[in-house]
Amino acid sequence: MMEYVRVFFTVQKNISLKNIEYSIREKPILQGVSFKCSENERLCIFGENGAGKSTLLKILCGQVEADSGIIDKQGHIRFVYVPQEFDHKYKEVSIEGYIKELAGDKFLQKVFNYGNELGFNIEKNKEAICGSLSGGQQKIVALSVAFALSPDFLLMDEPENHLDIVSRIELVSLLKDFRGGIIFISHDRLLIDAIATKIGEIAGGKIHISEGGYDDYIAMKMERIGGLQRQYDAESKRIKQLSSAIVILQQKAFRGKEISAYRRAKEELDGLKKAHKESARPDDKKTKIKLVGTDQSIHSGKLICKMDDGAFAFEKVGKKARSQIFNNANLEIRSGEKIVLLGRNDSGKSTFLKCLTGELPLAKGEMTWRPAVKWAYFDQHAQFDPESRAVEIVMEKLNATDEDARTALGKMKFDSDRMNQQVKSLSGGERMRLRFAIVFGLKPDLIILDEPTNHIDEVTWEVLLQACQLSKSTILLVSHDYEFIEAFEPSVFWLIHGQKVEARHKDLNTLLDEIK
Repeated sequence: MMEYVRVFFTVQKNISLKNIEYSIREKPILQGVSFKCSENERLCIFGENGAGKSTLLKILCGQVEADSGIIDKQGHIRFVYVPQEFDHKYKEVSIEGYIKELAGDKFLQKVFNYGNELGFNIEKNKEAICGSLSGGQQKIVALSVAFALSPDFLLMDEPENHLDIVSRIELVSLLKDFRGGIIFISHDRLLIDAIATKIGEIAGGKIHISEGGYDDYIAMKMERIGGLQRQYDAESKRIKQLSSAIVILQQKAFRGKEISAYRRAKEELDGLKKAHKESARPDDKKTKIKLVGTDQSIHSGKLICKMDDGAFAFEKVGKKARSQIFNNANLEIRSGEKIVLLGRNDSGKSTFLKCLTGELPLAKGEMTWRPAVKWAYFDQHAQFDPESRAVEIVMEKLNATDEDARTALGKMKFDSDRMNQQVKSLSGGERMRLRFAIVFGLKPDLIILDEPTNHIDEVTWEVLLQACQLSKSTILLVSHDYEFIEAFEPSVFWLIHGQKVEARHKDLNTLLDEIK
């Protein structure tokens, strides 16, 4: 008797993009972007700010229509898109209403569970209006809904934004366990290294795919840059040859000889010159630039400021109880230190910094600063005149000469052309680097960096890290970027937790376990 074996085939679901083109007011953003992602892959879309990463995700999920090209979704594909910022149309809706509209009643408990894992008790706050939540709480709600829906593909635009360092680590754990495909934009090294199976870098409107994680991407990028450099050098040599020959060909053309040869040579020369004018020789570093260290005169270990028995609380407003932020804080800042202020979202880090700088008065205790101390505060939201040129802004802010302003901008990886651009023409990453040029260019005794790693691209991340490493200023850093904190190599942590701010010398992972 013949036996029949029933075989089941499961069709792997894929998303394919072919020759996607997109322009804004005739300015090309995406030019022939093609790639494929399967449901067992995790593709990180990478690139400088303004390269077109968010636009590409919006095209994928149907929020933006491409000018041309094909999006092929093989099989019945369910996907969820988590945007970079919380959707404004739900700002007046309760958390419960938001969940029900996007996921329905049956997923409520799942959303609550994911929220707890990410560090926010959604069930307890389900009646709160979404617009009243902090950025981190809004992101946790959006991510929790996305995970609860268990889509075939999860599309995420910088999912780490607004999350504190502990929530970021939990997010990595959830993404590792997620069974579908993931296409995400991120500049967080911890997230990329942990989950990416391939990286797609958008540069010049094209996408360059490398298999593997961040190190594999760097190796492929260096190989690609090497090829571009060889091409650029070969073209430079050809320009010299044509420039020498063109004079003779022009003279012959005037005499009615070899006119077509002159025209061909002239056309080729003009094209090569135009291409070289528009793009410099590709950088042969990963993303790094050599920075010149500042020439500070303060002695290592000298006391800059001191807080004795510091405390702060927001007084009772209406029915709202008095809120104690910190109490009995005894801290010192000495020259040459690298300090990281570590704490969860809503633990009071920003309030503490305002007390430190005198913007908010201490409820009790004393704050003492050494006379004539210069300090600079990094404000990622600082606004500049959009019509002003970058070099003019630095000259004004630093009271510097044109040459010194250009030196400060050069340390932040501005070339001469970008230095002369108006602020409105700069990318998001370049505007951040402009702010860094001012803060580090002041060469103060103390630099306070309040979440400088938010919304920054790869180049800006590297430039900021090197600026911190080479600066002789004392630096107080607030960041939720695990990889940046590790590379920053702090000399001490200030842990803000449970209404206390304490200096701690333990390793980062031990401290993170304490504040979970």
